[in-house]
Amino acid sequence: MSTHSKAERKALGAYYTPNNLSQVLCDWAIRAPDEVVLEPSFGGCGFLETSVNTLRLLGCEAPNNQLYGADIDLKAFDFLFDKLGKIASISNRFICKDFIQTTTQDFGCVEFDVVIGNPPYVSMHNMSEHQRASCKKILRESPYADETIGSNASLWAFFLLHSLSFLKRNARVAWVLPSSVLHADYAKALLSIYKKHFKSLKVIKLNQRFFQSSGADEISVVLLADGFNNQPRDNSIIQYSVAEDLSSLKEKVTVSSELQQFFPENYKYSLMTSAVITVMNRLEQSHLTQRMGEISNVVIGMVTGDNKKFVLSEKETNDLNLEQRDLRPVIGRFSQLKGIIHTPARHNRIVQEGHKCLLVCPENLQVKNSSVRSYLAKFDRNKRKTNRTFAKRVNWYYPDDGRYPDGFLSYMLDKGPRLVINTSKINCTNSIHRVFFKNNMSYAEKKAIAVSFLSSYSQLSAELVGRSYGSGVLKLEPTAAKNISIFTSAKVIKALSHITSKIDVLVTEGLLEEAQKIVDNIICEVENIPLNVFDELNKCAYMLRQDRYQGLSRNS
Repeated sequence: MSTHSKAERKALGAYYTPNNLSQVLCDWAIRAPDEVVLEPSFGGCGFLETSVNTLRLLGCEAPNNQLYGADIDLKAFDFLFDKLGKIASISNRFICKDFIQTTTQDFGCVEFDVVIGNPPYVSMHNMSEHQRASCKKILRESPYADETIGSNASLWAFFLLHSLSFLKRNARVAWVLPSSVLHADYAKALLSIYKKHFKSLKVIKLNQRFFQSSGADEISVVLLADGFNNQPRDNSIIQYSVAEDLSSLKEKVTVSSELQQFFPENYKYSLMTSAVITVMNRLEQSHLTQRMGEISNVVIGMVTGDNKKFVLSEKETNDLNLEQRDLRPVIGRFSQLKGIIHTPARHNRIVQEGHKCLLVCPENLQVKNSSVRSYLAKFDRNKRKTNRTFAKRVNWYYPDDGRYPDGFLSYMLDKGPRLVINTSKINCTNSIHRVFFKNNMSYAEKKAIAVSFLSSYSQLSAELVGRSYGSGVLKLEPTAAKNISIFTSAKVIKALSHITSKIDVLVTEGLLEEAQKIVDNIICEVENIPLNVFDELNKCAYMLRQDRYQGLSRNS
């Protein structure tokens, strides 16, 4: 990788797999000395090297002759020549071509016992037009694309789909993949296709960050698929697990009893005890709880098109001589919100503290030589014309969409999510979610819902539905936020409504754990739930938070 700049690595989606990791996968995937191996994006040749090691240990005298590969990067062929010698000169074996544009004819119509590798991590947005066209062709023509993965899938997903056309019956595949395989909708569709054509699947999240030395904190996931059949199966199984390090991974790939099958769509259940899973399922299906989507609509915040220009501090507005009539209150970051309610008085306080919480939003620009006209004139004309958000608005300079929410919900978070009730016409940027309650909910009920959100039960629910980023933060997309489950029974809401002021003070002071204990106690008391049950939920939520940071140089 030292031969590539960071920009080149990003364009190629190339992060070469360390040999100690690729060796574990090769040792699992290759079972006999005569097996033929394909590496669709061989890059630094790590998987090819370790395939040679495995084949030799199995008794193969000329392992180089059983290796095939493709890569779009010419530098990969320099690695190939250096590491495997004359193998690079053999036609129909190693092809300088994007794998998604290859066919079996390119490899002499050979079928493979093993397909293995680390496909490129390139989003649809960053693909070339030629790659996008190739991906769409795969969706149209692949016999395995009966359940489409969608045209917005990343390049690695198309590699996995296309590779099925190169496999022998009973073949194995082994992939090192990004964390999106655990949560993206297109990944779920892809795994569904794989499940139909393999006898068994193992999905193992790696807590050791294998690509940090290359400047990437990306969480890695190993996908192992065994027993390929080009005809659909009905009895396939998929198992999820977590490996702390390389030693743990070796156990996971070889000892099937180490993997417990709970819920195929979420690896996090493999970290939980069966008792906690049972409790969560029972409560989610009870009349005591509801999902956020049942009681509210959760949408992204207002899209200004340029937060740096439209969301300013009081000092900045004063320096620009902007008038109050051209400004509106706005929440620029969730960290500006304290407690469980946000009032005009609290907003005035954060304005005085110097936060960026004033929205440039002129009602009209008829007054010539006004300060706001002078300010808007500084916007780059070309950028203004190409800004998609500006183009959608009647007046490009008026970002307020007039959708003032009942509450604000945190979007990217370190610990657990909070819900803050909005008591006035204050909007927020798209770094925060907006919550609109249904059924004319009273102010007292809204505050009680915000309090209920702090329970160990809801905090664990959020960890289960949210997506963990490589940096360790939890991301709650609107769809995930709608799936957070909260206690909403009449008895709970009534009891919690009596303590909203107390909880507001605690949360404002940053005493979230103390607030959570009070909320847990009340819910358990009024619904006759043993308190130790919520203690276990709290421990599990904490454990999942810690898991998000596993393998990083800074654990928190």
